[in-house]
Amino acid sequence: MSTRNKQRLSCRVDGQTAVVQLDDMEIWDGADLALLRDVLNRLIQQDGFRSLGVDLTTVKYIPSGFFGMLFEWYESGLEIALFRPQANVRQMLWFRMFFAEADADRFVLTDADIRNNTPSEQIEYHRRAFMTAYESGELLGDIELDADIDLDADADADAEYAVNG
Repeated sequence: MSTRNKQRLSCRVDGQTAVVQLDDMEIWDGADLALLRDVLNRLIQQDGFRSLGVDLTTVKYIPSGFFGMLFEWYESGLEIALFRPQANVRQMLWFRMFFAEADADRFVLTDADIRNNTPSEQIEYHRRAFMTAYESGELLGDIELDADIDLDADADADAEYAVNG
């Protein structure tokens, strides 16, 4: 780990939870994720924390591998929380699927809504949740979709799609 990386990361203890933050990082890359993984591993293995948090105050984009890493720890019995995620992070698929709001600034990783369900039931659960958001316009924002499809045409007929925004 380089000296520069050590200066970009801060850690605090909030009750029983170790909370890590990559200082002023809007978009994480692979090196940032590796640094975060190493620090969180150390907090688990050496310091014995069973509750971890990541402060996302400045973060606008996170690689999906971050969520996979957190889920692996969650499945091993750790409590995982994300603090102050920005709106665009809260719209990421993994976030919407597995994080529940605990209070205004804290979201906890949970699969309680889908645990012990078959894969088909899990898909149906997420389809309902995402289609509700889609139908209400939450996921589209200011984008309008136009689809002109002739349902009476042959199966080989082309459909025209346009995006207006």
